[in-house]
Formats: sequence, structure tokens, C-alpha cells
Amino acid sequence: MKSLLGIFLLGITLLISTGCTVQEERTYTDTELQSLIDDYTQLWNGGDIELIKTLYTEECVRHNADVGDSNGPEGIKGFVEWVYGAYPDFKVTFGEPMKFNDGFVMLFNATGTNDGPLSEDMPATGKEVSFTGAGVSIIENGKIKEEWVYYNQLYIYNQMGYELELEDDDDNDEEDDD
Repeated sequence: MKSLLGIFLLGITLLISTGCTVQEERTYTDTELQSLIDDYTQLWNGGDIELIKTLYTEECVRHNADVGDSNGPEGIKGFVEWVYGAYPDFKVTFGEPMKFNDGFVMLFNATGTNDGPLSEDMPATGKEVSFTGAGVSIIENGKIKEEWVYYNQLYIYNQMGYELELEDDDDNDEEDDD
């Protein structure tokens, strides 16, 4: 019985000691990160497209659940131009970065006035929007290789006066009967 208890305790100890590993050393310095964040702040507070070359790798991907992925610097450039076309006064404030071995996470607050169309079906409303979100960025060789950006698009649309219209279940039942 004692040997079984000893084996059990040894197993638990090994499990705990191998499961609690120290985070690897960061792949970037604080100075490199600050430079990256300074350029990122300029990009999202005025739309300086030239900064995209210094911020992102050639094979970068920017994931956005609401509008899809932007691939490479040209894809990100198109997205930034779309944002500033729809919200010419778009501004973002960033919180302190949470640093990890190969990347960082930042919370943000964004504001802008919808003075340009979002699409052919969504003309400018002239309404101001304000929202919060979070971004997760992976750094490779001093540039962003991949990032994920999250915010509530429905909240933004509601501020512009749009409403979510759900399909009526009765309409779907009639289609199923056909």
C-alpha cells in the first residue's frame, strides 16, 4: 500500500513539474516592441500606409472575424484604406502590451465617424462610433507575422442605426414544405 501511495505521489509530482514550465525568453527586446507599437499607433491614427512595410512581414496574415483575412502587406493596405474610406477620422488608443515570448496582446479603444460607405449596400450614415477590442500579434524578426483582431461588429452597426434582422422560422418552414 505504501509503495502504491509513493508511486502515486511521484506521478503527481512529475506531472506538476513537467506541466509548469517557465516561459521561453522573448524573441524581441522592449525597444523593438516599443518601436513596433509606435509605428502601429501611427498607422491606426492617420492611416500612414507607408508604415505597413516596416510593421508586417511579406507573408503576414491579419485575421478579422468580421471582414475576413488580409494577406500580405497589400491585403493589409487594402483593409486600412477601406477603414479610412469609411471612417476618415478613425482613431485608436492602445493599452499597455501584455508581452509573450514571440508576441504581444493589446486592448484598444477606437472611434470614428462613418462618413464613407462600408459597401454598396451600406452608405455613409454620418454617425459616430466607439468600440473596444483586442489584438494578438506574433512577431518574427522585428515585424508582425500574424495577428488576430477581435471586436463586436454588431455593436458598431447598431451605433450607425443598422438592425439585425432574423429570418422568420415560418418562412423557412414553408420553403422546407416545397
